[in-house]
Amino acid sequence: MKNAILTAPVILASLFTSAAGAAVAREAPADLILRNGSVYLVEPEGKWAEAVAVRDGKIAAVGTNRQVDRLKGRATKIIDLKRRMVMPGIVDNHVHVAAAAFELQTYTCNFSAYGDLEALLANIRKCAAETKPGDWILGESWGSGLYGRLSDATALKMLDEASGDHPVLLRNDSIHDRWVNSKALALAGITKDTPDPKSGKIGRDPKTGELNGLMLERAGELVERVVPAMNANPTVEAEADALAVGIRFLNSQGITGFNDAGVTHSPGTFSDVRAYRLLDKRGGLTAHVALSMLVDPDGPALDEIYADRAETNSALLNMNFAKIMVDGVMVSHTAEFIDPYLPDEAHGSDFRGMTKISGERLTRLVKELDRRGVSVKMHVAGDGAVRMALDAIAAARNANGTNGPIHTLAHAGYIADSDIARLPALNAAVDASPTVWYPGPILTGTEAVIGQKRANRFWPFKTFAENGVVVAGGTDWKTLPGEFSSLWDGMQGMVTRRNPRGAAPGALWPEQAIDVATMIRFYTINSARAMGADARIGSIKVGKDADLVVLDQNLFNISPDRIAATKVDMTLFGGKTVYERK
Repeated sequence: MKNAILTAPVILASLFTSAAGAAVAREAPADLILRNGSVYLVEPEGKWAEAVAVRDGKIAAVGTNRQVDRLKGRATKIIDLKRRMVMPGIVDNHVHVAAAAFELQTYTCNFSAYGDLEALLANIRKCAAETKPGDWILGESWGSGLYGRLSDATALKMLDEASGDHPVLLRNDSIHDRWVNSKALALAGITKDTPDPKSGKIGRDPKTGELNGLMLERAGELVERVVPAMNANPTVEAEADALAVGIRFLNSQGITGFNDAGVTHSPGTFSDVRAYRLLDKRGGLTAHVALSMLVDPDGPALDEIYADRAETNSALLNMNFAKIMVDGVMVSHTAEFIDPYLPDEAHGSDFRGMTKISGERLTRLVKELDRRGVSVKMHVAGDGAVRMALDAIAAARNANGTNGPIHTLAHAGYIADSDIARLPALNAAVDASPTVWYPGPILTGTEAVIGQKRANRFWPFKTFAENGVVVAGGTDWKTLPGEFSSLWDGMQGMVTRRNPRGAAPGALWPEQAIDVATMIRFYTINSARAMGADARIGSIKVGKDADLVVLDQNLFNISPDRIAATKVDMTLFGGKTVYERK
């Protein structure tokens, strides 16, 4: 990789000196010139420049300082990059920005998922002492390695003792499951005789049948509906303000485009599409936004969900996306696998997981959404759910032709070898999120339920790249805690396959590590393609939007184990500075 940097001046000479006219769109003065830098274009791969000119929010020129300086006018603003690296604005293909603004205000009792049960209970005691008598304690996140311990009803008694007179609801590191205390169960009217809800499971001690406080998947909603803070009804204006806060944070990370993966029309949620529309009309959107509308087979009809699509879609906002939950997560036995989980008392010896929708209904939905030109993102954590989703996409291509929108498989880190080649053949992308492709509690929890050998064959990034699979980088921010939804941790982990924070030893499937250039493609042009926006964003090219990120270090010149320490010095969106590090 260092050789590529050393030869950058030669690349510039051959790329720009021979075709200077092509590098400059026209001779009108630029609004802004960034010069004297190391500008990584992404496309063509390995190509660099010294300077970029911006006019009317678009890239007007890319080349050497001398070439780009020809667009300098009396009013042109000049930024001296002082050899800093510039790359295209990052595109995060899986975030929950709307939900994040709500959660940052709601989950206030926070603790590390790397801790044991005793550490968790110590945090609950501390939060109980700081919380008004009788008020709810809402916190995150307990680690996936604790499922076995929490299944024993004695752990619930320990939680009751630690929490005193407070009802408690705690999310785990996958965010799919909850652990609640007895007071919360009572407020929700849940007893050992309460039946499991559809697509959910109420936890019971496998030996005694007593409630243990675990609420898996949609069972958590039974408790959340009695939590006052989770049932507030904020105004659309307040929601739009909260969205702006979340987007400003993403800008500070270098993100200028994202897919909000699970937006609804339900009043009182921070995922309301109307809030996005209001923010857009205010001129407050500082990112390209894809809205993946949550499609529940038992929820509103498609005609209702997409009734105001034409009114919503704009230059920055795109509602031509959907999100379907196919399965759950590995650690709670709710991800759907081709082969069985390890045998245990609660699940027997031939349990393969659970799906939230039948294959027939999924196929019917994907075919109809594809026909409407809607790109479908499917949550598929287990390889069985991945295959089910690919079968649905294949049926859609057969029914509607092959020119439909790209569809995306979210969280598809476990995939059968025979299914990898189907992805590019079906024009299907992989949504790489959350950032857990290195050792940590989620991997530890997964090893406990499917075995170490199977668990460690997780996220074959190198194989994906070699087979032409479009891998779109994501984080799952802020639905997952920062430990597992950190953009820069995730980027480093793709290259090293080691825990960026040193919180867990070893490397996860190191043979699947990728180089820096491939990692950057995942988080730029590939994610742009998954959003259907690669003609406008994702690389630095004349005519594209001037979405640019200035970094404090060159990712190609540093040791890979320093990538996570990268600081964003400046983020430009449409040529305007939307973040600058002080």
